[in-house]
Amino acid sequence: MTKEGSLEAPTRNPIDWQSEDYWNKDSLETEMERVFDICHGCRRCVSLCNSFPTLFDLIDESETFEVDGVDKADYKKVVDECYLCDMCYMAKCPYVP
Repeated sequence: MTKEGSLEAPTRNPIDWQSEDYWNKDSLETEMERVFDICHGCRRCVSLCNSFPTLFDLIDESETFEVDGVDKADYKKVVDECYLCDMCYMAKCPYVP
C-alpha cells in the first residue's frame, strides 16, 4: 500500500468481474455506499471532477448529512459524472475507487 505523501504510484487491485457479486445490484449498492462514505470523510477530491461535488451535495442535502441519507437511486447521478479520468487515482486518494 502506498503511504500518503509518497512519490509511489498507487496500487490498483484487479476487479473480479466474473464473480456473481460483481453483477449483483445489491452488492454494487453496498460497495458504492462504502466507497462514498470514505469519500465523504475525506473530501480531498472535491475539485478534481464533477462526480465528487455531486456526491457531496447529495450528502449535504440529505436528512442525515451522511451517505445513508442519500437515495440509492441518486447514486447514478454520481456515477454518470465520472468519465474515468483517473485524477482521483493520481491525487493520492486514500482509497482509490
